[in-house]
Amino acid sequence: MSNLKGTPRLVGTTGNLYSDITEARRNSETFNYLEITGRTASSTNDDAQESNFFKSAQWSADGTTLLTSSADDVLRTLILPPNLLSKSTPHALSPYASHILPSPAYALAIYPSYDLSVPNTALYVASPSSLPIRLISPFVPGILASYPLINPTTEAFIAPHSLLFDTYGDNVNQFFAGSESEISIFDINRNGEGPLNRMKTIPSRRKKIVGGGVGMKGIVSALAMSSEGILAAGTFGRWLGFYDSGGRGGTAGVFEVGKPDEDKDTIGDGAGITQLLWSSCGRYLCVIERGSTGIGVWDIRSTGKRVCWLRGRKAKTMQRLSVDVVGSELWSGGTDGIVRVWEGLGHHEGLVDTVYEFRAHEDAVSSAVVHPSGTVLATCSGQRHDDDRVDDALGSDNSLKVWALEQDLGSPKHEHIV
Repeated sequence: MSNLKGTPRLVGTTGNLYSDITEARRNSETFNYLEITGRTASSTNDDAQESNFFKSAQWSADGTTLLTSSADDVLRTLILPPNLLSKSTPHALSPYASHILPSPAYALAIYPSYDLSVPNTALYVASPSSLPIRLISPFVPGILASYPLINPTTEAFIAPHSLLFDTYGDNVNQFFAGSESEISIFDINRNGEGPLNRMKTIPSRRKKIVGGGVGMKGIVSALAMSSEGILAAGTFGRWLGFYDSGGRGGTAGVFEVGKPDEDKDTIGDGAGITQLLWSSCGRYLCVIERGSTGIGVWDIRSTGKRVCWLRGRKAKTMQRLSVDVVGSELWSGGTDGIVRVWEGLGHHEGLVDTVYEFRAHEDAVSSAVVHPSGTVLATCSGQRHDDDRVDDALGSDNSLKVWALEQDLGSPKHEHIV
């Protein structure tokens, strides 16, 4: 998608459907709610008038479905219409199904073999706070399965802060879960059972005694698998760990992202890793952090150093702002409502500026994700509004939008994407 210019065409939006939590639950009464645990669609809490901002949005592998998470603790599945790109006016988007969580979701992951035409593959996992991980489908009421991760000392449930299905090898039914100094592996076919394996990210006491072992301590907040079977793990403490053999081997390396460069204090800034994305070649790793003005790109295979800094990202917030990598491009939203694109991942050194940007929302863009076909972009927005707002110039915009990347944006035009 080179030579980007102009503004993408808006082809779908939720509009003001989720302006605040009370309004969202009132509107949701008309939709298919899969499960209600401890609350109803019309219930009111002390925070009911709070901004019901979108926390995240993800595409399914077949490109038919968007999965979103919002401040009202509802996971919504939106199935896009086949004529998404051919209608002259934007579609009014609404969820096909919704799942009310009893507590906030720390992480979500969609099954990598998700195929809308094969209902038993339409699956995703979620980790609600202080509860077992749950397997959910938009076509089946309730919870399909649950997977407890228990603290052996306190016997309390551990809610992972990161989830990742295995996309390397033949273990597509297994997923990784990152928690405090630990990465666990689960199998979706083993309902009610704990992890197949629990791998500590810190060296054992025995290894420390004999002077060996490397590791990292802290909450594993991000996971990503390379095309070569290297599992990357990042922590809120700004550490990176790498594990070979599809995440089932030994520790291949651990290092700290580090402090900002002494001469340029905005290069390398950040307050904790929230997302990791590999380049398609498996050599470069994009490290996305909260509280950051840019994104670091690291050469993992060769030098193990940061090769460039994608500057100009407006993300000086503790909110997660998710980005996407498509080919050699990185798409990211900012707290100012603007989506930005950088090109040539791995082909530049030093400071790299954006090649394209456009205003997508009137509030922080919490996710910017490109459709698997490369012809459509989904964005969602919103943030918690208080006296410490990041950008007072913006209004409140809690919406999901879908944009067509037309021919004049460097992409071929397709009338049907789903």
